[in-house]
Amino acid sequence: MYDGELSVWRNLMEHGTQCLGEEDYIKAEKHFSQGLIMAYQLTVPEIIAFTLRLLATVRVRLGDLELAEEGFKEALGICQEIQNAKGMAEAWAGLASVSVKKGMLREAGKEYEQAIAVYPSSSPPLRLGMLYADLGQVYTTLEDWSRANRAYTQAHEICRTNGFPKGEAELDVLLGELNFRKDRKVEALSYLKDACQIYAQINDGVALSNTLQYLALVYFEHNEMRLAFECQQRAVALSLKFDTKNIFSISCYFLSKIEQFLENFEEAKYYLELSIRFYPDQDLDLALRYQSLAGLFFLSMDLAKSELYYLKALSLFESMGDGRIVEIYDALAALEEIRIQKAASDYSHGIPEDKSQLHGEYALEALIRLAELYEKQRNFRDALECYWKALEMGRDAEMKTDWIETRVQRVSKRFRRKKSSK
Repeated sequence: MYDGELSVWRNLMEHGTQCLGEEDYIKAEKHFSQGLIMAYQLTVPEIIAFTLRLLATVRVRLGDLELAEEGFKEALGICQEIQNAKGMAEAWAGLASVSVKKGMLREAGKEYEQAIAVYPSSSPPLRLGMLYADLGQVYTTLEDWSRANRAYTQAHEICRTNGFPKGEAELDVLLGELNFRKDRKVEALSYLKDACQIYAQINDGVALSNTLQYLALVYFEHNEMRLAFECQQRAVALSLKFDTKNIFSISCYFLSKIEQFLENFEEAKYYLELSIRFYPDQDLDLALRYQSLAGLFFLSMDLAKSELYYLKALSLFESMGDGRIVEIYDALAALEEIRIQKAASDYSHGIPEDKSQLHGEYALEALIRLAELYEKQRNFRDALECYWKALEMGRDAEMKTDWIETRVQRVSKRFRRKKSSK
């Protein structure tokens, strides 16, 4: 072996690896391609296979999947000839990453299992944990829940026994997500709480904020709104310190939704307005925020502001050619009808002595109108919430409410069917 050539090869590998870490894949490919030429000159099988794997890894990132697959297969063949078990495992894992990119998930699962099967016990266990985690992701995508659970559990145990708390917490989140998707609330909450505890101990504020938000979602989906609020409020406070404007906006948006269910409408408006202020793009998500804020002002009978935000949402939907413009026109028509009714009532009766009664009548009308709009949009959760509030308001006013009760029952059935079909 020539020391000069080996030194050149090492320099090329170091520069290529640095570019790979910086996601400068074009430069990384250039360095690794030159390194491969040098590796062939050195005629050392381990060096050739190692270089082939790095070059193939970059090509996966660049989307050159056929070249990447060829590289991993050549590296696998070399490692099989010289009985290099670690190299074989990495080559199988590389082939699995190509299969994932191609959407061949069954094949990817088999390749990750091959990588795990040949992985030597003398090699770093945390890398084996990563392979199990990748296998779990494949099975999760395939919705093969039992195999996904086994893979994640293996990865979790490896991280725990080898003192890798961040990896352990990440696997807690993945296991929590898996159990949440299978509607196993108790197990999901347990894993997510464990993850929060670990992230707090290692002072990882970003991960803690994200996990708290996931925890809030689990509580939200099971109608435990007070607990959802507490988790989401902490997530928002943390996201102020660590996250981008977009993440902070998303956190505020979800907190606003929880506040609505708790009937804290002024707080809901505050967080939704905050979400809009920090949202960086002029896109569908911003339009949906405007639509939601318009609904809140509709609910509080501030018709002018409601119209303003519906028009802002309409402008964005129209610019994108989005079909939700029909929903906005329906909302504006309902808003205008209530405005006309209110004006006619004020004109015919003058200023009533009991202003609160008049406001209550129109608030009930707004609730029903909003519920009808949500139901038409198949947003059954929000529709049901509005109908329940209307029912409560009607009973307090000693009105006949059987027709509202009928709507509550109808929407409840549709909501349950929608949830069970997921």
